[in-house]
Amino acid sequence: MAAPGPAAGSVPRTATAPTTTSRPMPRLLKATYLADQEYLLEETRATKLFYFPGPIVFTLIMAFLAIVSAAYVYGWGVQLGIWSQLLNQASQHVNANFSTWILYLFAFLTLIGLLWILERALRWIRTVYAVTSHRVIVQTGILGKDFHEIPVTQVRGVDVHQSFFQRILGYGTVRVSSEGGTQVGNEDWKGIPRPFRFQKMIEDASQGVMQSAGGGSWVRS
Repeated sequence: MAAPGPAAGSVPRTATAPTTTSRPMPRLLKATYLADQEYLLEETRATKLFYFPGPIVFTLIMAFLAIVSAAYVYGWGVQLGIWSQLLNQASQHVNANFSTWILYLFAFLTLIGLLWILERALRWIRTVYAVTSHRVIVQTGILGKDFHEIPVTQVRGVDVHQSFFQRILGYGTVRVSSEGGTQVGNEDWKGIPRPFRFQKMIEDASQGVMQSAGGGSWVRS
């Protein structure tokens, strides 16, 4: 008995690139920068865990010391233990205005901490890393946008470095080695969340371009 053939009108299961409906739409990358036949694979900013913990902890500590110093200087009746004793002794033996100077110092350092947080926030917002079917892109800027790219055909390697602490928090440093001396090639991209996924997306894009150039097709398992 002959084996049944394919049903009439059936389509062979040869895979193609992701369809338009299944492709992720850019949320961070400027969509008009993509070419007509180019689609997004991955986009990300550096994780907030890389940019913000240090400035926030510093600012909170300085703000706390400024508040307890103000409580001593202005006599708010708050018992501050050893801190009050230190300020009292310094005012007696160094200068009567020493505690006021300390208050101004910590208030100034609190302001520095707030500016530090703002600077980190602007750096976090302005830089986007993206992988498309043809390029690795670094988009910078807030109002105006600058784009630096590496064609995936020029990518020679993608290295990921994670310390033990970074592995727990789920981010790391990605370095894309490239030929041609591109501006963003061979630089450390720090704080990339899920860096091994980002690495895989670049490798997948490179393989896809090579298959297309060789006349191959995407194969669905």
